[in-house]
Order: sequence, then C-alpha cells, then structure tokens
Amino acid sequence: MGGTGESRFFVRIASMLTLIALFSLSAPRVHAATPGDAVENPPTASADVEQAQVPWPELTPTEQDLLAPVSEQWQQLTPRQQQRLRRKAERWQELGPLQREAVERRLSRFAAMTPEQRAAARQRFKAFQQLPPEQKARMREAFRRYHALPPEQRRALRERFENSQPAQQP
Repeated sequence: MGGTGESRFFVRIASMLTLIALFSLSAPRVHAATPGDAVENPPTASADVEQAQVPWPELTPTEQDLLAPVSEQWQQLTPRQQQRLRRKAERWQELGPLQREAVERRLSRFAAMTPEQRAAARQRFKAFQQLPPEQKARMREAFRRYHALPPEQRRALRERFENSQPAQQP
C-alpha cells in the first residue's frame, strides 16, 4: 500500500473499531426497576424530546466516511443511536493524532476481549463512575504512577497482587 492509501486504510480500521466499541458500549441495557430508580435515575429533558431520524445522505461527507461501517444499518438505528454516533464522530475529529492512537489501542484491546471480559470491564467502569470524586482522583494518580514504572516493576507488582488475593469462595 502507498502512503495515502495506507493512511486511509488505517482510518477505516480505526473507524470500524470505534464503532464496534461504541455499539457494544451504547447498546440499550434492560434491567429490572428498583425502588430507588425513580429518585436516583430521573428521566432527563433530552429523553423527553423525540428526535427525528437522519437519512444517510444528509450526513456530512466526513460523517459518512467515519460512520461508513454502519451505513447499511443506519436507517434501522433509533434517532438516539444516530445522534450518539454522530457526536462520537464529531469528538473523534477533534482528537489529535496521539489521542487517536491511544483510543485505537484501547479499542483494539476491547475488541479482542471475550463477551465476559467486556461485561466485566463495563461493570468496573460503572463502579468507577459511581465513586466519589476524591477517590477517583486517588485511583487515577495511582494508575498514573503504576504506568510510570518500568515494565519489570509493573510485572513484579502484578504478580505480588495476584499471589496475595484470597481464594474466592463458591
């Protein structure tokens, strides 16, 4: 592949991985209502506003290029799903090359996970989102310090952590 063709190929791959991850993360979740749902998760104003579907030809050329992997399914998506994908495409365009590369690495790792691993990752993300801001900041700092360590020290810490875990009871 030549320079421009190779670049275009990688943009397509990145777009596809992005959309795979977005669909798996943004798929509607069905859960049983709990007594606290009415208070903790009130409907938002945007949920009350019915959005209209956007026909594929009305997307900008850039949106069509980024969303090409879902072009066949575009009209079957709900207006909300379409809007979410359009916002994600807009955010993708605003990222710099290094940020895009980091996102592509994370999406590649996510795409390589089993469905069970993805579900566990989503659950960990949800649990993290519910932490108080101070605890989130402490965890982010610990994560940053961990990743600043040389690979050998990280491996040693992982092994020590794995060996210190109590056996899970059935």
